[in-house]
Amino acid sequence: MSITGSLFRMVAPALVDNLEAQGLFKGTSRVSPSLVPEMFIGREGISNLGAAGITDAPALTKTLEDAQRDWFRLPAEEWDALYPKQGIAFDPVANKAMLEISDKNVDLRKGVDLNKIPENEILTFDEVFKADTLKKAYPDIEDVTVSFIDDPVSSRLAAYAPEQNMILFNRQHPDWKQADTPVKVALHEIQHYVQGKELFTQGESFTGVLNQNDSYNQAATSLTKAITQSPAESLRFGKTEKLGFNPDNVADAIAALSKPDGLSARKSLENSFRDKAMADKFITRVSNYPTLEAALQAKDQASQGYNKAVADYMKVAGEVFARQTEQRRGMDVSERLAKPAMRSIETDPQNMAAGVTIDNMTAPRAADPFQMQVPQSTIPGI
Repeated sequence: MSITGSLFRMVAPALVDNLEAQGLFKGTSRVSPSLVPEMFIGREGISNLGAAGITDAPALTKTLEDAQRDWFRLPAEEWDALYPKQGIAFDPVANKAMLEISDKNVDLRKGVDLNKIPENEILTFDEVFKADTLKKAYPDIEDVTVSFIDDPVSSRLAAYAPEQNMILFNRQHPDWKQADTPVKVALHEIQHYVQGKELFTQGESFTGVLNQNDSYNQAATSLTKAITQSPAESLRFGKTEKLGFNPDNVADAIAALSKPDGLSARKSLENSFRDKAMADKFITRVSNYPTLEAALQAKDQASQGYNKAVADYMKVAGEVFARQTEQRRGMDVSERLAKPAMRSIETDPQNMAAGVTIDNMTAPRAADPFQMQVPQSTIPGI
């Protein structure tokens, strides 16, 4: 599992000794590189690290081959007892074993202030992020570009575009300012780059999945029509049904239903009125206003389709492992051994909410130039 001798000896000396005994680790007396790739890598990455003198590539490649063969040959319990302790995970859609390797030092380059980079300026990944050993595993990473937009309306936090080989960050997304978000998100997106290099299952575009959901599209069309036709009834409701209602707050509440957020009509009204009691009163009286009632019904139907699209997106294997890469940032060797990736997939709250298991992961379906990340804060039920 391990890559650099002195670093891993500090955190797990017994593990390193055990791996050396198995021929899975190439010790070194020289100063270790400051970084190792913090993600799931495959044969190409291992081969390049071997050529750089960082690891025993033939031994690790054999371990991947054994794990891949045994995934189909051994009962799940036996595979789980044998390979996760060696840092092995498995992409069941691509039918490929992967090596998970870890370090806590992946970071922004010194002096880089992401918020001062002009919008739409294109930089190389290497100009923004310090990833010395990742470059040794995948030298072509220097061809990956990075750019930034400032769009407070978009639900997109970040995306990787395979055709353009570009990572796009949205600095106006609410999650952007959370601690360590830029680096964690960069790891999520660069995992998609690695997936393409290693022929693992790649990521998915949530927008593409949503656009392919017929139930959502039909309901969204009905909702748009109802909202467009609603001003007269919003005005009448606001003037007639007192109790805190007025034409403006009713019109705003109906307009807010158009947001694709997976919320029920009731929850959307609660947010708009900032009062659960008013939302209840609105729903009680809305039957006398056919267009407004139609808007609420269409909102609920659209939200059901939206939530189904979220679940479908979450089950794409490339996204499952990219989320694992992001979430496991900073875990040391002992922590990763205690919580193997394949086990964490089925205990992660996001995956549990979406019904994601090892057995039901899927291949990407939508044709979209950007594999857009859906942040945790936008996933219903999380």
